Amino acid sequence: MKNPKSEIRNPHPEAPLSGKVALVTGGSRGIGAAIARAFAAAGARVAINYRRSKAEAVAVARSFGGLAVKGDVGRHADKLIKEVAAKLGRLDLLVNNAGHSEREAWTGDLDAVTEDMWDRVLDTDLRGTFLCSRAAARVMDRGKIINVTSIPALTGEREGIVYSVAKAGVLGMTKSLAMLLAPKIQVNCMAFGSIETGWVQWLPAPMKKSYESAIPVGRFGKPEEVGQLALFLATNDWVTGQTYVLDGGEARV
Repeated sequence: MKNPKSEIRNPHPEAPLSGKVALVTGGSRGIGAAIARAFAAAGARVAINYRRSKAEAVAVARSFGGLAVKGDVGRHADKLIKEVAAKLGRLDLLVNNAGHSEREAWTGDLDAVTEDMWDRVLDTDLRGTFLCSRAAARVMDRGKIINVTSIPALTGEREGIVYSVAKAGVLGMTKSLAMLLAPKIQVNCMAFGSIETGWVQWLPAPMKKSYESAIPVGRFGKPEEVGQLALFLATNDWVTGQTYVLDGGEARV
């Protein structure tokens, strides 16, 4: 009889993603860069996607010996996925982090929401997530897809209705993809509250303070904390179709 203590399931527990290839869309800064670094530190070979921020993407990729790949997820998803799989030999993990961000879309004035604004946000956040997921499913042997949504998709939001709608679509898509792609591919979603990235610079000091006061832990989240959650979803083999909320207790859903 084998001694259970002598069995080694992972010979490199410090590198749980060793041998895996990951693609993080929108990985040139903030949350995407933090996820990419977490995956690389766990042993994965990581590609990050960018649309315009080439210098930033290349710098991030070089920091962990990764690959920077240009492409608009709403239009070039198939090409992007095939390029990563060809250059790195496979694809095991996809994080659909790319999102369209513009200050004008954060408004409580419905008449200020234009059709062009609607199209820009949904084209990246919703359409891009679907197209990248479908393309990844075609090349993955077994794998994991991690989508990104936001707590307004769960609770609603006075401002940013376009983002709320797009992210609610991602949440629903996650559940459907988890059923469609099982058991070969697991699909989960991360729903964020206020994470300290570039958008915080848009906020006047009083508004930032009011946002922080709504968070029970008393501060915005850190991109590195997002990386920790993404790493859990990338390494767990029995979670699918779920949405994990990371918001410091703000939504309490």
